Amino acid sequence: MKKTEVFQSAETVPNSDGRRAFLQKGGLASLAVGGSMLGLLDVPRAFADTADATSVVPSLPPEVQKYYEMVTTTPLGPSIYRDFKPKKSAPWLIGYASSFGGNTWRIGARTELQEVLLPKYKAAGLVKDVITTEANLDLSKQIQQIRQLVDQGCDAIITIGAAHTALNGAIKYAYDHGVLFVALQGGVSSPYALQVSGNYALCGKLQAQALGKRMGGKGKVLIVQGIPQAQASNDFQKGHEAGLKEYPDIKIAGTVAGNWVDSVAKTAVLQFLATHPAAIGGIAAQSPGDLGAMSALQQAGRPIVPITAGGEMGPLAYWRDNPEWIDLTYQGWPPGNEMQEGWEVMLRTLQGQGPKIASIMIGPGPITHGDLATFLPPGTTTSSNEWVSPPYQSWFPTKTMDMYFERPADPLQGKG
Repeated sequence: MKKTEVFQSAETVPNSDGRRAFLQKGGLASLAVGGSMLGLLDVPRAFADTADATSVVPSLPPEVQKYYEMVTTTPLGPSIYRDFKPKKSAPWLIGYASSFGGNTWRIGARTELQEVLLPKYKAAGLVKDVITTEANLDLSKQIQQIRQLVDQGCDAIITIGAAHTALNGAIKYAYDHGVLFVALQGGVSSPYALQVSGNYALCGKLQAQALGKRMGGKGKVLIVQGIPQAQASNDFQKGHEAGLKEYPDIKIAGTVAGNWVDSVAKTAVLQFLATHPAAIGGIAAQSPGDLGAMSALQQAGRPIVPITAGGEMGPLAYWRDNPEWIDLTYQGWPPGNEMQEGWEVMLRTLQGQGPKIASIMIGPGPITHGDLATFLPPGTTTSSNEWVSPPYQSWFPTKTMDMYFERPADPLQGKG
């Protein structure tokens, strides 16, 4: 997986001039919400749309409160791991209970885990090894694998993209045995999990707003979901639908499941186009899936309408070569960065740093046409399914991560 540099001017903390410019560039500094302006660099409005009545979001620093806008499906109360102590000291044994490994995003996340994070933390004497299991979307199998990882002596387990309640019994089993459970991409309702996630609903909304604007506020949109049973996919679709509602003359032509696999998304879009000869004006797709949707339009001989490009290099290369295609897009989940987020949260918690909230969120990052020359490698083609990856200190700066913990410290310098 190639590492590329994105958002070079945002190497600072959220309230710095660099981060401010980074957010303002994508419209995040003054986002219209419900007819009023939400100043995302200031203290946000009350989180009345949050389902969790015990939410501690208002007690977090204002710089990170903005990341919780539209969040309703993940626990927002105090983390049960505030005073967590692992069963033994470092080096720790980590379990990676992968729910699915069959797309470019999951490959990128696993590459980061195995080739970057594990060697670095092994050398620091903090991690003994990582045991990886693969369920391939079989929830019963994943539940069994989680329990096996607990029984094998793992000190912490990390997973990605689970169904909302299906894993709750296995998560409680881990907790009852003193094992920290970290869920990436949110998606689980258990209070016994520590969740680390991008705000996919907000990202989807911002993407759809930009798409609707580029379409001139009229026309028909095809929605390409991810994996329908995954909460992250549902959150993204919720955001896409919310953003499109701001344009009353834009109608949803249909919804297909791309399963976060470009080949699947391509087939689904081709099938839709074959039975819907009327023109569509845009596609709201979840990555990976935007490359598949673009390929389907090409194969069907349809115009390459605006698509919500979310991080795969192929569509961004097409935008590089066709500047008028879209005006702006947002990245919500760069795979290597998201794995690093979850890993650092896990290590900090094992070290006793005390997470303040059950679900740690990070906001989406805007991408403009001017960014493309910076982070698309020379020779990148429109068929590339690799992912752009922002520098970690611009995506989730250490000083931002510190705001989520009672006793923050650099995890690489910490002891277990």
